[in-house]
Amino acid sequence: MRITQIEMAKKLGLTQLEFSDILRGSKTIESGFVNDFCNRLGVDPVLTLPSLRQKAVAGMPGSVMLKNTITLDGTVQNVTFSGNQVVIEYEHNIKA
Repeated sequence: MRITQIEMAKKLGLTQLEFSDILRGSKTIESGFVNDFCNRLGVDPVLTLPSLRQKAVAGMPGSVMLKNTITLDGTVQNVTFSGNQVVIEYEHNIKA
């Protein structure tokens, strides 16, 4: 993608001077600007910017609790588990 500073500034609703100040570090970068800028370039800011990637990874929990419910077509006789496997033994009535 080839785009001038002036063209990008217009797309972002900024003057060329404001956009230039942000790029030079003279003006504070806000998260809304980062998201809009990356969106217009077609990139994901979390995947592109290391500081955002670190925050995203740090915010992820180490584990989550989940619950699964199943319905069987029979009567449960026995349930055992070992590690990450659950074994359900059940009686299924076959209709003739």
